[in-house]
Amino acid sequence: MEEMKKPVYVDVNEVCADWGICRSKGYAIIKDLSERMKKENPKLLVMSGKINRIYYEEACMKR
Repeated sequence: MEEMKKPVYVDVNEVCADWGICRSKGYAIIKDLSERMKKENPKLLVMSGKINRIYYEEACMKR
């Protein structure tokens, strides 16, 4: 059976579900993580309202 692939990016709905928080706090977390990611790699392209899944899981979920 084929395994479902997770999207490359995490959106606010997933952040809110993981942490049990409201949307505004979810967007604040995404913004903070995006700023950190951009500082680590200035040439990186950052999407508004979404965060790279690998970065999110390493930073927040310790996976």
